[in-house]
Amino acid sequence: MPCATGKLVLIHGDLRARVTVLSGGFSPDLVGGTLHGAVVAPAYLDLAQDVDPASVLVPGVPRGDGEDDWRSFDAPRVHGGRLLGRIDEGLPVVLG
Repeated sequence: MPCATGKLVLIHGDLRARVTVLSGGFSPDLVGGTLHGAVVAPAYLDLAQDVDPASVLVPGVPRGDGEDDWRSFDAPRVHGGRLLGRIDEGLPVVLG
């Protein structure tokens, strides 16, 4: 699936992160190594793990049942608007 941003996203080696959140709008076209840590991604990316976002992301970032996300962020159970807002504000998004 092409990246909706019109950019080519390549991860040439290993990526070590406490959590990697991927959406159809920003998904890697190539992963040349291993993603270490929790990965939250739509199932169609074949990178998703069975990770509950509430176990790795700060409160308010996981999307509640039936709650919509106006940015059409399709990472399961993650509210992309709140996630990106916290990143823009320099606030933590990962627990611990």
